Amino acid sequence: MTAMSEITELAARRLLIDYTRDMALSDDDPEQIVDRTVTDDAVWVTDGTALTRDHLVAHAGPARKNVTAVQMRIDDLLVDGHRFAARCCLSTEHRKLGHTAIEWILVGEVADDGRVRRIHQFGRTS
Repeated sequence: MTAMSEITELAARRLLIDYTRDMALSDDDPEQIVDRTVTDDAVWVTDGTALTRDHLVAHAGPARKNVTAVQMRIDDLLVDGHRFAARCCLSTEHRKLGHTAIEWILVGEVADDGRVRRIHQFGRTS
């Protein structure tokens, strides 16, 4: 595995596991979580909807209000240089909805500094 592939694998795992957990459950400033995970010029598209940095930061409020537990299970993670692809499942305990699960397929690209530069993800409720 090349050095960049190792950086990319770590960045993908940080995005999927740490970012997801921290945005929902951490007391850390959401802006700091976003800034340490994605680049300033990041392109993030979820189910065809482009999300800005402000959208990502704003998502923390409702998540922290409603989610009591979160787990991201990575089923497959493929890495090639700056690029990665993953198949995973996000499980949450939600105050109003109870247990929820979303299966995700995503592709992304990591910058040289180890932050995510681009992500396109598609999800379905399981």
